[in-house]
Amino acid sequence: MKKLLFSSLFLLSCLASHAQHEYTIEGNVKGVKDGTLVSLFLTDGRVGSVVASDTIRNGKFFFKRNAGESGMDQLSLMCNREADFPPMSLEIYATPGTQIKVTGTNTLIYTWKVDSPVKEQQEYNRFIENSRDLWDEYQRLAIKEKKAASKSEYDLIEAKEDSISAIIKKRELKLMQELPVSNIWMDKLFGLSMSVKYNPKFTYKEETLALYNRLNEEQKASIKGQEITVNLFPPKTVKEGDDMADTDLFDLDGNIHHLADFKGKYMLLDFWSSGCGPCIMALPEMKEIQEQYKDRLTIVSLSSDTKNRWKAASAQHEMTWQNLSDLKQNAGLSAVYDVNGIPNYVLISPEGKIMKMWSGYGKGSLKLKMRRYLDIPKREMSIVRKANTKIVNHPIYESTNTDILEVKQVELTDTATVVHFYAYYIPKYWIQVSTDAKLTDAKGVSYALKKAEGITPGEHFFLPESGEAEFSLTFEPLPSDTKLFNFTEGTAKKDWQINEIKLTK
Repeated sequence: MKKLLFSSLFLLSCLASHAQHEYTIEGNVKGVKDGTLVSLFLTDGRVGSVVASDTIRNGKFFFKRNAGESGMDQLSLMCNREADFPPMSLEIYATPGTQIKVTGTNTLIYTWKVDSPVKEQQEYNRFIENSRDLWDEYQRLAIKEKKAASKSEYDLIEAKEDSISAIIKKRELKLMQELPVSNIWMDKLFGLSMSVKYNPKFTYKEETLALYNRLNEEQKASIKGQEITVNLFPPKTVKEGDDMADTDLFDLDGNIHHLADFKGKYMLLDFWSSGCGPCIMALPEMKEIQEQYKDRLTIVSLSSDTKNRWKAASAQHEMTWQNLSDLKQNAGLSAVYDVNGIPNYVLISPEGKIMKMWSGYGKGSLKLKMRRYLDIPKREMSIVRKANTKIVNHPIYESTNTDILEVKQVELTDTATVVHFYAYYIPKYWIQVSTDAKLTDAKGVSYALKKAEGITPGEHFFLPESGEAEFSLTFEPLPSDTKLFNFTEGTAKKDWQINEIKLTK
């Protein structure tokens, strides 16, 4: 009897403890179609994952969850984008034992009202109320933008959004000048710092710096504070040809490593996050190249997630190579390597020199890069003269914006200049040479494209299974005394450019 009583009391105690960690979110909204799916995302750092979903019936939805270890969950509420909603979310802050009520009268979800005793929510609500009229107009435009029938209509809507966003930021700056520093305040400062870094039209840099100067040393040392700092005061970044940057890196057990530990082999740095779909898609291919090049290559994955998120993701995805983090998210090595999009890769020589930096992933692209830079033998430039023809094999060049093309050979005669190319790309993917391709000499004189062999300018050319191909382009003849020239497709950033191709040793 005593054992039974003890077990019952223990069970009741556990249930009570469980209930104390719960919070509820009850929604009552109007103007929303029945059957609309509403999802709750838990935000950890810059990554959000769906933790619950419900279907709106008669304007109502409901969630019940246990708070996480931190004692406060930062959540985002989103509705399926097929419905008449803007591509935005409602921010909710939840702590154990709280009962949160969400109300709204339309599909403008970002400004639905959140009634909650949580301090952070109340602070966040103050910023929303400060610009509710503008946020509602912004959301209406965002809905129209999704339905834009033409690029001109889309551009016009986007311009209006930018104008509204600028006014909102001005209002937020004024409000921040009046409020004390808090977590929500820091989040807003982070948003402003991103505008300083990425938006050339942002006109409130000085005001943002004045807000930053209100932070104490502890606030600046926080992860959020460090991210704000590198946005406002970008560190010196490394580029191709530089020595690699290094720092303290931690494994999942807390042991310290350095990139210098792996010198002697090629290194492939993989900047990734568990919330990045292409990063996860790349993992199987990374496993293949790690095995294929294990005697010559060390892969080092560097997570930008929070420590907890990184550990959870590592348990979910098998990684048979170095899996490390500087625990600074986007404020550490990520900033020094100027990582603005992930996945981001850096190939480093056995001597520690940066060979190549690129971002993005497509199936087969990593294998192609490794074959391109680890398997292809180094070629020596040579010059041969035959009668009235000068042949330059494997000419060196000053710079290029592509690693898809490599100049194999240049033939110079009195009647033409023929440039032979190697092409390297993802197997069965296409490349295209512009019909406007041309050569220019040191004086800026242009030499037009006359014909092509192995490829048709202006049309898609699909790479074979090997991912390698050769073709040649014939141009008007360069003067016989030309020492260097440029190959260019055009002036757009994406147009291929190979600069200062040398015709003399």
